[in-house]
Amino acid sequence: MKIHSLSYPRRAVVGLIAALVIGFAVVATCNTVWAATRGVSVLRLWDDASPFQILIAGSPYAVLAVFGISARRPWLVGLCLTAAFWGYYLWKITTFDGIGGANIGLGILMMFSPILIIAGSLFALVTLANGRGADDMANGR
Repeated sequence: MKIHSLSYPRRAVVGLIAALVIGFAVVATCNTVWAATRGVSVLRLWDDASPFQILIAGSPYAVLAVFGISARRPWLVGLCLTAAFWGYYLWKITTFDGIGGANIGLGILMMFSPILIIAGSLFALVTLANGRGADDMANGR
């Protein structure tokens, strides 16, 4: 059975579970890589901030799930953008030498990243309208 043929409540539940899994996987990956580069136990990294990080990483997919969006393109664009934001975050925290304090700009970027990710995902959804691609829509066809 295709996910497109499922009723809205089932699509929403499947999407919300996917959002939770994606958020957890992103944070677990970042924590594991950081711990491996610093020689720290991975279990020490799961602190009171981790649930909020999972929420930040999974919230774009929760929005897609609540809206009942099951098309692949918005989800794949969201995954690519999530990988880009969290990859940049991971690169910054693994190359940080501890001098200069917290990176406030990075924190603000990561707090607002779900908005940018969902905007990119919804733009990808718009390109699916009526089976037309972005070039066709731009040319008025």
